[in-house]
Amino acid sequence: MADAAGRDCKEMRPGLRLSRVADLIDAIHGCHPDDAEQILSVILEEWQTGAPMPPFLDAMSDAEFWAHAATFEELRAVFLAAGQKLARYPLGPQGRMRMIRRLMDGLSDDERQEIMGPCPTDPRRCWTRSS
Repeated sequence: MADAAGRDCKEMRPGLRLSRVADLIDAIHGCHPDDAEQILSVILEEWQTGAPMPPFLDAMSDAEFWAHAATFEELRAVFLAAGQKLARYPLGPQGRMRMIRRLMDGLSDDERQEIMGPCPTDPRRCWTRSS
């Protein structure tokens, strides 16, 4: 990150850093609280991982790379938005089953049972890991 003069902020002298921090605190306190909160939120949000970028080479590896660096809130937001869109997408029966299997893969048998409800009368169709 560079300052207004184009200098790399990571290489700032400690005295200059302290001076900038004092200026920043003064500027924040000089703003209306609503304005300061909005501006600081935008800046902090920009410094986070951010939204996934369009895939560069391989969509899955790009998504895995982004997910590795994302915060829980970012992962949750993208997961819910993608899930809502995929629920309306014509995946077909096999595509839906692959998606469901992937979502349920990390669950214990008890957790699966809680989600799916009691086993059907046919024991071959119970919701266990062997399904």
